[in-house]
Amino acid sequence: MQNIRVQVEDLTPVKKKLDISVPAEAVKSEFKAAYQNIRATASIAGFRKGAAPMNILKARFGGHVQEDVTKRLIEASYATALSEKQLMPVEAPQVDLKGSELTEDSDFNYIVTVEVQPNVAVDGYRGMELKKEDVAVTEEDVDKGVENLKEAAAQFKEVERPAANGDLVVVDFEAFMNGEPIKNGKGEGYPCIIGEKSLLPGFDEALKGASKGEVKEVDITFPENYSEAALAGKPGRFKLSVKAVKEKGVPEVNESFAKDMGCESLEALRAKVREEIEKHKTSETKERLKNEILDKLIAAHPFDVPDALVNRYMGVILNRVIENMRAGMTAPEDRGLNIDQLKEKYRPAAIRSVKEDIILDTISAKEAVQVSPAEVETSVRGIAAQRGVSYESLMSRIQTEGAMEVIKDGLKHEKVFDIIIEAGK
Repeated sequence: MQNIRVQVEDLTPVKKKLDISVPAEAVKSEFKAAYQNIRATASIAGFRKGAAPMNILKARFGGHVQEDVTKRLIEASYATALSEKQLMPVEAPQVDLKGSELTEDSDFNYIVTVEVQPNVAVDGYRGMELKKEDVAVTEEDVDKGVENLKEAAAQFKEVERPAANGDLVVVDFEAFMNGEPIKNGKGEGYPCIIGEKSLLPGFDEALKGASKGEVKEVDITFPENYSEAALAGKPGRFKLSVKAVKEKGVPEVNESFAKDMGCESLEALRAKVREEIEKHKTSETKERLKNEILDKLIAAHPFDVPDALVNRYMGVILNRVIENMRAGMTAPEDRGLNIDQLKEKYRPAAIRSVKEDIILDTISAKEAVQVSPAEVETSVRGIAAQRGVSYESLMSRIQTEGAMEVIKDGLKHEKVFDIIIEAGK
């Protein structure tokens, strides 16, 4: 839309007030187009289509036309105003019509309040002083890696003896407090390894020395930070019924073991382990460098961030926290916090995430970073493999949810880090 007048008031660096005025000739043109469309399509008794008098059209459809024209004028002029003033909104605008009624022969004036993307000029990212580390894999690292494979390949076999440290005990249990069953305090076929973290502190110790078929009752105190507040710090009586005692059988590391691991020889297995450790260490080193880079860039480029973006990122963080809570993985410091307290706690993390993405997006645009369809496919295939789903189903979900730009932005950000690390001192 041409010839509109726009005045911008900075409420904050990221919140703008736009006073927009659409000239009368543009208003009149929109009204004329709206009535012509109605005249061509409306059925009015006594008149053929396209021949109804304007006064009748205005009497019957005036309210609808005024509402429709107002909407179309705002949509067109708001987009033009954003373009003219080079503003990028991060939320839907708040529109104030100033209490005036739209008329055909007058200018149309309204006010928009909106949060916008901050305009950040990022520099100094090339030639940054970075603490780069050489990645080295020692023979000891490889030995530990092979040992971990051996432990992972261990199998538990049932034995006819009392349970000892390291044994896996399969047990049915039921918990009581003051003689009454505890809600959700019953389990069947629960696997507990003696000497390792179990359902409750002391639960595994209560099973030490127990044999298959044995039934026993023990008192175990719920920890002070237990997720169920009504049980925290209180003693419970547990009835335990041992279903099986299993001993851990660890394979011997030899040529046969290497073949079981998909390698031609023990030497090939060690080479594969070395390669995986090197990849892991390289990834860890890059993650540390990425955090160092972001710390320095955020400190060197202070800027305000829109609340709309902070709230958007906050939603993602809180969804993850709540999902973890439902899965029984509540962080100890989050227990007992209500939603407002969680928001307050995680707000700094949300602000940090917004600043990180804005800085990385700015550098990506400045460096004209691009990603190819092949790179996107490789990334999605990697994510699918990690999640244990097919590439096709994950790609379909990404496209359905409109998340393709998130994938592309992530790849662009990685390329930005590569540029900075390569140019670092």
